[in-house]
Amino acid sequence: MIEIRDLRKSYGKTEALKGISFEVGDGEAFAFLGPNGAGKTTTIKIMMGFLRPDSGTVRMFGKDISVYGKEVRKKVGFLPEEIGFYENLSVYDNMDFYARLFGIPKLERSKVTNEILDQVGLSDRKRSKVKELSHGLKQRLGIAQSLINHPDLLIYDEPTSGLDPRSSYEIRELIKSLLKGGVTLFLSSHLLYEVQQICDGVAIIDKGRLVKRGKIKDLIKEIEGHLIRAKITCLNLDAEIVDSVKKIDGVKVIDSKDKTILVEAKDEEMIANINSRLVKMGGKVSKIEYISPDLEQVFLKLTGDNK
Repeated sequence: MIEIRDLRKSYGKTEALKGISFEVGDGEAFAFLGPNGAGKTTTIKIMMGFLRPDSGTVRMFGKDISVYGKEVRKKVGFLPEEIGFYENLSVYDNMDFYARLFGIPKLERSKVTNEILDQVGLSDRKRSKVKELSHGLKQRLGIAQSLINHPDLLIYDEPTSGLDPRSSYEIRELIKSLLKGGVTLFLSSHLLYEVQQICDGVAIIDKGRLVKRGKIKDLIKEIEGHLIRAKITCLNLDAEIVDSVKKIDGVKVIDSKDKTILVEAKDEEMIANINSRLVKMGGKVSKIEYISPDLEQVFLKLTGDNK
């Protein structure tokens, strides 16, 4: 579905992309992750034809986008991080205008628009002006626009950015429902919990280089036994006790609040050492809870943010 080969791009003396290569399979729900400034937005702009690479190729549906870009984009539904609407027009009119851009005939436009607005839960707001919509409803409209051409590939950039928890959940469930139709998803998001809920595969980039590509479940398995997180409940936890734990070699304090301290270490023996340190300092440890590895731990390990 997507083949990226040795993609490079510089802005002046700054190398944004340093020869990244990866593939996304047909029907895959794929996450594209990296810290701020890693090169994610640059990659997406190149994929969408908004930016030319210095070298390298992007192929979608088996075709080089530098040659067949216009043809390829007809099969792509794109949701940018910042969506532009005609705020004074209605939801329906915005959809109708977008459908015209794809050359959809008038009679078909009406049918398609109504079907998609119903699919994304905006049927009852189709006569509302866009400026009257909440941020969450605008995101729904953005998703609706991305579906107007019945795409085989969805490229979504931060689809839940700035949303409250309820709206984020609703958008996430909407995206999951779209995947049931067999569409391929290329998702960029900084919300790793969200990514793990939606996607199967992942590519992680850092400082313009690809650091890992694989199945999320396989990457999590790789760090099992190498990084362990535990939440320790200490009834008299205070700043002195936390500082003492921070001084233990090979231990990272992720968080501490109220009566709990969240730590990361290389093995269970190290967790036992932490417990011993707490007890020696008079800490009243009531519980140690081991936490299963997740995508966040994979991300932090690979991007060096856990050091």
